[in-house]
Amino acid sequence: MGVAAYVQHKVDAFTNTKYGPVILQGLTWLLLILFSWISCWSVFGDGCLPGSNLFGILISCVCGKILGMLLGLVRIPPLIGMIAAGILFRNLPGKASLGDDINNDWSSTLRTGAFVILLLRAGLGLKINILRKNKVLVACLSVLPCVIEVIIVGSVSKGLLKLPWNWSILLGFVIAGVSPAVVIPSMLSLVAQGYGERVGVPTLVMAAATADNAFTITGFSVALTFVFPDEDSSLVMTILKGPLELIIGISAGIIFGILLSFLPPKGSGSRVTIQCCLLCLVGLSAVFGLKRFTYSGAGVLAALVMSTVAAQTWESKNDISAYLQVLWLFGETLLFTLVGAQVDLSKLTGKMVGYGLVCLVAGIALRCLVAYGSVTCSKLNFKEKLFVCASWTPKATVQAAIGSIALDTVMKSDVPDKDEEYYGIVILSIAVLAIIVTSPPGAALITALGPKLLDHKDDETKPLKKELTGIDSTEKTDDNNV
Repeated sequence: MGVAAYVQHKVDAFTNTKYGPVILQGLTWLLLILFSWISCWSVFGDGCLPGSNLFGILISCVCGKILGMLLGLVRIPPLIGMIAAGILFRNLPGKASLGDDINNDWSSTLRTGAFVILLLRAGLGLKINILRKNKVLVACLSVLPCVIEVIIVGSVSKGLLKLPWNWSILLGFVIAGVSPAVVIPSMLSLVAQGYGERVGVPTLVMAAATADNAFTITGFSVALTFVFPDEDSSLVMTILKGPLELIIGISAGIIFGILLSFLPPKGSGSRVTIQCCLLCLVGLSAVFGLKRFTYSGAGVLAALVMSTVAAQTWESKNDISAYLQVLWLFGETLLFTLVGAQVDLSKLTGKMVGYGLVCLVAGIALRCLVAYGSVTCSKLNFKEKLFVCASWTPKATVQAAIGSIALDTVMKSDVPDKDEEYYGIVILSIAVLAIIVTSPPGAALITALGPKLLDHKDDETKPLKKELTGIDSTEKTDDNNV
């Protein structure tokens, strides 16, 4: 046996041990991190040493990834560890705070880039066939609970936190989105165990969760135009800017989606790789480019619509989703860790946190009631309706992606308005609070209630899934589309 074969044999044996895969995974990430820093140091020199911006970003994200992996071992969503690491580094006492070394412009740009990856994955995950078959049910489940939660959170925050109405509604849209990063993996786990196949509840919830995100992000983009109107624009133009952003975003998304659906031509070398590169580059150009022209909402919507349209004709959609999933491994670490690093605990008060919790509880309670009402007219039974309500509670991905946008916009001003800075801090703080309070319990609730409320595939009573929800029981679920 040669040396290479002997080493491979030992590695295979170690992989089959209890902790072998975890240790090898940790070693993989260690090498990625080490050589990432060495590469940056080789190019930027002192710009990557302790006390620099790049070092602060790297060490925060490294610790966020490690803490996230450790929490994942005990079935706590890894994003909680990433956010916690960011908060820790931002609020270390004295001069040791690495969070202070992170440049706000760099942080904002990296988080926006990660947000684009999230948008593209969400677009790829929208299953148009399911949406068409269940258009009324999915529309009610994705829109009505969101609208009610926006109204409740906006009204409560207006009364308790004294936010202006435009900022209150903006906070409502930040909080309202359900988290695909929590919901979809939990649903896929239940599907793998054979739960919910009789009526296709997990598939229905995954489709509605993605549609919910699309609606929430669109609403947030429109609300943002009323929070930061153009100084030279009249009231009429400010009102019209929201619908105009919708038109620009949807139109641009459809046009580029159609272009990407047949480019490059079939038979081209490395077609999937080129498609993925084009998708990412056009998405980044739309979000950052339209933001330059003060149409940031249109850019977000364009990226989402583009990936949805292009995916309808792509035979290689699953391969492209796999590429984006790899990018998301890095993107989620940047997004959640750097969002945590934006939270300055010294600016939080007990009153802000307490009132924030009241907003969350009120919003989620009404969201669950409306979610139950949204599926009342469906043929789901009582237990399945309760499960849908439980699935509509976790918050995470959307809150991390858009929670800091308002504060970022305020801080980019030459002379930030103190009141607007406070409003931005309130929105970011409640967004992070929503993630911490709802994400772990939400994931645990779905995992615990799924086997109790959903029928198993081996149950004797098996009405056709298609008869109840219009979803074919043999339809394949793609676990890479989030």
